[in-house]
Amino acid sequence: MTGDSLRPYLLAAGQGEPAATPQLTPMTIKASGERTDGMIGMLESVDPPGFSTVLHTHAVAELWYILDGHYDYHVAGRWLSAQAGAVVFVPPGCPHGLRAGPSGGRKLTIFVPGGAEGLFRDIHRRAEVGDFTQESLRELDATYGVTALGPLPPQSG
Repeated sequence: MTGDSLRPYLLAAGQGEPAATPQLTPMTIKASGERTDGMIGMLESVDPPGFSTVLHTHAVAELWYILDGHYDYHVAGRWLSAQAGAVVFVPPGCPHGLRAGPSGGRKLTIFVPGGAEGLFRDIHRRAEVGDFTQESLRELDATYGVTALGPLPPQSG
């Protein structure tokens, strides 16, 4: 897509492309790099209580807007607590991960530039056909420039 073919669009409530986390929690792509000429990608997710990611890095910036619930983010070696209405930003290359609180939560995840949301689309597609394994996750991580660093460190206090 070029700037000449970039067009405004409306995505109504409830619409979007199916995606999934590595734990196969459903997500919805609301904006993709393909639709935004690579500028941004955006996902909406509803996370169950205790949902968490591994500590990881990637080459794109990531921003979350917490719609409901509570999340704890481990960013650059420290824990940050985020309630509904909060924004958390992580620059490219910064080690990070997150955990949903005891009631779970709902959030928007924004990637700049767009394209990284394709990882979650590809996880969903592989899971749909029964081809999602730890090996395929490692392959997808490599494709999208994600480096898994291990489990989240314990939270203190």
